[in-house]
Amino acid sequence: MSENNLLVSRQGAVGIISLDRPANLNALSVGMTEGIIAQLQIWENDSQVKAVIINSTSPKAFSAGGDVRYLYDTFKAGTTAYQDYFATEYHMLNMIRSYPKTVIALIDGYAFGGGMGLVQACHIRVSSEKSRFAMPETGIGFFPDVGGTYFLSRLQDAGVYLALTGEQFSASDALYLGLIDAIVESERLESLEAALYTSIELDQQSIKQLIADFDTQATTSSLEALMPVIKKHFSHSDLVQIEQSLLAEQQPNWSEWAEKTTKTLIQRSPLAKQISLRLQHVGRQLTLEQCLQLERNLQDIWFDHGDFIEGVRALLVDKDKQPQWQHDNARLQEILAQIFSKTLAA
Repeated sequence: MSENNLLVSRQGAVGIISLDRPANLNALSVGMTEGIIAQLQIWENDSQVKAVIINSTSPKAFSAGGDVRYLYDTFKAGTTAYQDYFATEYHMLNMIRSYPKTVIALIDGYAFGGGMGLVQACHIRVSSEKSRFAMPETGIGFFPDVGGTYFLSRLQDAGVYLALTGEQFSASDALYLGLIDAIVESERLESLEAALYTSIELDQQSIKQLIADFDTQATTSSLEALMPVIKKHFSHSDLVQIEQSLLAEQQPNWSEWAEKTTKTLIQRSPLAKQISLRLQHVGRQLTLEQCLQLERNLQDIWFDHGDFIEGVRALLVDKDKQPQWQHDNARLQEILAQIFSKTLAA
């Protein structure tokens, strides 16, 4: 049965939650996050359910992210529903992480932003070769949230690069970075699911062993090949230094990539880039719980003081693709200083 854009079923001892909002590339609505929470609560006390799969009915996307248009509309309407959205989303992510039964993400398409956060919350993450991943928030004047402060910061300079640029990367890249656990060919995902449905042993180790029988050899990671130049430019702690370093790249092998990356960064919100860079460096020192709380504190003030509303307006509402980014915001900097100081002191 379909409810809240979710298809929920059980096969053998496996509960299945299928994201079912294909027209919106499974952008996570309030109803979807609430529905996932409610279903997990039901299955937690159901002895017949030993593991949970989260997948998608869309041939294109696992989930292309959060419902940013809903966030924009509720903020512009003068309500606090956008804050409730984040609270529910983070409750869902925390519930999945601490769930006593194994939760498996099966990804066969786009996993961006909130979709990537959902993937990272799952205990086992399996992707097809078709999938594309990204944390593209700076493109709409926001910062990588849903745990990005934690899971990207563990990637060091590569995490900074992905956070600032929002560039897409492949399943092979995700495997190289440790952001997924296995790659299974798209045409074999149904067979993998069928094997899980008939499996008697559904503890994490047994599931991983079963997945290994379907695992395919990953193609070469493009990001792995780029790591020397990523480290060269994105190891700087200051945004201006990063951008100047890219502009100064002279090596023939890297100059075209550096030029393209510079053009991407120029298009991004200056405030969003600054906060994203800071989060990546600070996040390395914080626990997962501290990272999540820091993101939540920032979300509640970013709509009033950051560039998110302007970014969504330009990209999704008016669609003029001409965002008028802020280049300085003294009040925002003051609030950020207070939030970071409080988090680091906790």
